[in-house]
Amino acid sequence: MVSPEPIAIEKRSLLGYVASFILHTYIAYICALDLSPQLVFHWFGWIAPILQISISIPATDWYLQHFELTTILPALVVGYVNVVRFFPATVRSYLHEGESGSIAGWAWILLTVRLLYKMLMYHAPSSVLIGTSVTTIGYFFDIQKVMPTFADPLASDPVRVWAQMSITAPFYAGVSYSLGALASKRQLLTKFFTFEKHGETTTPQQP
Repeated sequence: MVSPEPIAIEKRSLLGYVASFILHTYIAYICALDLSPQLVFHWFGWIAPILQISISIPATDWYLQHFELTTILPALVVGYVNVVRFFPATVRSYLHEGESGSIAGWAWILLTVRLLYKMLMYHAPSSVLIGTSVTTIGYFFDIQKVMPTFADPLASDPVRVWAQMSITAPFYAGVSYSLGALASKRQLLTKFFTFEKHGETTTPQQP
């Protein structure tokens, strides 16, 4: 007869992996939908005026025109920091977060599957905002440069802008978040800023 205790432990272990996967995916998603736009808006609202930097375009348009940069870099940094490893030890143990590995490296999967599904379901819309038919790749990856506003709602296709912000941006963030986590696991920054040659030893000076 199989003891129920190992089965219970195995179930808790599996639930921990699932919870960790969902948590890291959610963090990457929030990086795209909230962190990146907030960084841009705080730069325009707080930092640029303090530094007396004049920017001639609205923050929303600047965000779209630097879409890849403002999405990838914050997620890369957050993935490298991996905030989950600062959780209490019991929580980290349950989430299988430790020196031996992290589920953060797999945060890209669900967000990539979501993008691929949306691309498969895409049908070129018939809209006066789009002069010609747009390919699937172009619809999701040819980022719009101007944000529609209440004053000018026809500045660009609002449905397409939202698709790029809610689907393409999380894909970018998921991939960069996972790359950051993998770089953290291999301590790439530490190795990059270490100037000692591999295998070099310090010879003690003779008195």
